[in-house]
Amino acid sequence: MRKSSSGLDLPLRVPLIAGETTASYLARTAAANGLAYTAMLRALQPGRRGRLPPLRPVAAEVYLSRESVRLLAELVHRPVDQVVRALPNLRDEHLLASEQPRVRSSAWPSGFGQAPLPACPVCMEGGAWLVSLGRRWTPCGCGRRWMVGDRGGYLVDVTPVPQLGRAWRRHKVLVHRLGPVGDALVADAHQVALWWWVHRRQVGGTTWRHREDALGMPKGRRLTAPVVVYPEAVALAEAMWSWEQRRHRPGADAQVWLEEVAEQLGAPQVAVGRGLRREGAPLAYWLAHHTVAEPVGRGRAGEGGPGGVEARWARLPEGHRRPAESGLFQAGSCLSWVYGRPLTSVEVCPRCGGRAPSCRWVPSPACTGL
Repeated sequence: MRKSSSGLDLPLRVPLIAGETTASYLARTAAANGLAYTAMLRALQPGRRGRLPPLRPVAAEVYLSRESVRLLAELVHRPVDQVVRALPNLRDEHLLASEQPRVRSSAWPSGFGQAPLPACPVCMEGGAWLVSLGRRWTPCGCGRRWMVGDRGGYLVDVTPVPQLGRAWRRHKVLVHRLGPVGDALVADAHQVALWWWVHRRQVGGTTWRHREDALGMPKGRRLTAPVVVYPEAVALAEAMWSWEQRRHRPGADAQVWLEEVAEQLGAPQVAVGRGLRREGAPLAYWLAHHTVAEPVGRGRAGEGGPGGVEARWARLPEGHRRPAESGLFQAGSCLSWVYGRPLTSVEVCPRCGGRAPSCRWVPSPACTGL
């Protein structure tokens, strides 16, 4: 039997999952060893009196002081640095400011991308939860599940739709080839595709409906929308990179590029009138952000050019912020509409209220409120 200095006996050690919430790791450890969750919390804060409320990892996170982190590592018989590497909320910026062992629970914020993601049961462990790091959804590294933090967290089994696996591989290739630029463009394209889905599936049409049916959530089509639009989003991101390469050259014509995209997607309406039709609105807005010429002296963006990944990132518009981590869906989009909220008002822009010139019920380049 192995006992820590707290006297708590943990005969079984659960595997660490990279990116797991602290509350989830404590819950798994307690369950594996037949302990009450509160016993783990008391061991990390010796001498605490009073009742400890039951905690659900999906609802709240546990934060520790530096000394409590040391006690946790001792309790699970692992080096401190190994535990800290795996659990993001044990890093310095999240520690409680106390020289003594301290434990505090805090409900997850209610904002989009703040709730934890349910871990994939295929390659991780069922019942575990991951820190979202601002992501509302992400494909698992095994490519067989999508992990979604919305609506209390849920998983989407993508194996019935092989196109999703192929899109996942193409996304990985794009990120490997372009670095975070590739991921940022997928984020932009995903926003555009979700706009189309919300507005009566303007581009995907029956293709997206068939995928929704195959994914087996007929009463929750909105739950699968971020997944079903993914193949078209990745294809659009690849086309967006083509525009990024040519837009700094003399004579670059955005209308020609739009027509190429429309042909590729089989949706000629997206190229009509540079956003005058509703279907073309999101791409017109994206082009308004991605048409400015490159500032002098920022380097070439071509693959293999001076600066490589850094030079490519420097040429993106300022609306893009470089992600702290590498991987899929780590980068944010420069398009700020929020899936799950109304993207338009009845007749006016929900942000500028129609005050911007020529802004009516779709975002136009003149509308700076979105």
